[in-house]
Amino acid sequence: MTKIIGILNLTLDSFSDGGMYYDLDSAKKHVSDMVKQGADIIDLGAESTRSGFTDVEEGVQINTLLPVVDFINSNYKIPISIDTRSSKVALAFKNNNIKFINDVSSGFHDSNMLDAVSRLGCGFIMTHMPKEHKDGKVKVFGNVVHEVSEYFSERIESCKKAGIEVEKLIIDPGIGFGKSGEDNITLLNNIQSLKSVHDNVCIGSSNKKYSSRLFKNIQTKEDLKIANLATFATSTLSKATYLRVHDVELTKDTVQVINKALSLI
Repeated sequence: MTKIIGILNLTLDSFSDGGMYYDLDSAKKHVSDMVKQGADIIDLGAESTRSGFTDVEEGVQINTLLPVVDFINSNYKIPISIDTRSSKVALAFKNNNIKFINDVSSGFHDSNMLDAVSRLGCGFIMTHMPKEHKDGKVKVFGNVVHEVSEYFSERIESCKKAGIEVEKLIIDPGIGFGKSGEDNITLLNNIQSLKSVHDNVCIGSSNKKYSSRLFKNIQTKEDLKIANLATFATSTLSKATYLRVHDVELTKDTVQVINKALSLI
């Protein structure tokens, strides 16, 4: 069954919710809400990865993340994912029961990341994010499914050499990261092809700018929710392993309805 990863951006400049949960009380409340709404995993990040994002110092990331990690571990038994490109940040939580490291650079930003994940013994979420994304540009692909598949095949081999267990790897095709609207849709329509590369596939298309380019009538946040649900419904039908989302409650309901319908077929 598709699992829900609830997003908590502890940033001031994230695209959809920058600043909303930056103070500790707001972050704690949002964690509690997502747990009640049925999140399977909480993903914490202290550095935005929107196009044109600015690097955040490792010490700042650690100091921002630690109080929220402590709060979760003290009050809930839900798995925690740390969204970071830094091995130093990842290893700072070696004694905090972290279950996943979510690195949008797949270990390319920090040459020590794969070794850090191996030492932690946790899961590793890798995202396909072309270098064009940080500059707000779109990469031109010949065959986006083939190129993303080749990218992950290479990354999986590198992870294996670093001593990371293959079963703990998760691949995310990077919907909205340096890709055209057509390429994003092509990837969503080919989740099964990606699963032939590696079975654990995560789709993180929540609140991405590409939705407004594809669905011309999107004008409000409510409209964006409908676009999100359309992509997550498609992903669930294609048996994506994880959905990384901002709106846990609505997504959880959608996944449950689809799974119930599939069980009756």
